[in-house]
Amino acid sequence: MLEIGCGSGQSLQYLGDRKASELWGMDISEKQIEKAMQHLASCGLSAKLICSPMEEECGIPENYFDFVYSIYAIGWTTDLEGTFCRIASYLKKDGVFIFSWSHPIHKCVVSENNMLAFKKCYFDESWYSVSLDEGTLTLSDRKLSTYVNTLSKAGFVIEQMIEQSDDEIMQSRDDNSDFAKKAKMLPVTFVIKARKL
Repeated sequence: MLEIGCGSGQSLQYLGDRKASELWGMDISEKQIEKAMQHLASCGLSAKLICSPMEEECGIPENYFDFVYSIYAIGWTTDLEGTFCRIASYLKKDGVFIFSWSHPIHKCVVSENNMLAFKKCYFDESWYSVSLDEGTLTLSDRKLSTYVNTLSKAGFVIEQMIEQSDDEIMQSRDDNSDFAKKAKMLPVTFVIKARKL
């Protein structure tokens, strides 16, 4: 198993606890890699962890993994095509790639006066900056078709796609919040399961 954007190692722990034979993780943040190492060690698990941008060659073996997955990290890539091609190279033939990201339609809509209105064009994939604790990052709100077509170009076939809002999150939030109103009518996230041909 290889996780792209492994963060603090929680999902690697989940898989290690379920007897995954080998755990690998990649993250761009040295702090997250350190946290993941400490967390996994405290759980009695070991993993090969690599600090690198997902777009770059970093010594991960090719044609090696049965599964590659990413939980809310793929959308940060600055080179979607290169990232998907790299992930395809890591997988064995018929290997599975599963990833999640924020649904692009959710960012286009706002709740105003008990109605949903478009504030941004869905087709606008231009780059913009986001300020975070560690600095400024650049993002693009890609269309679903961009993800689908880029996966296909990289040699994947899509087996399943889920678009949804999490019931628990919706119920735990104030029903009058913009987020809750939008989440009841539009998907918050999407998940794609693809197989390498």
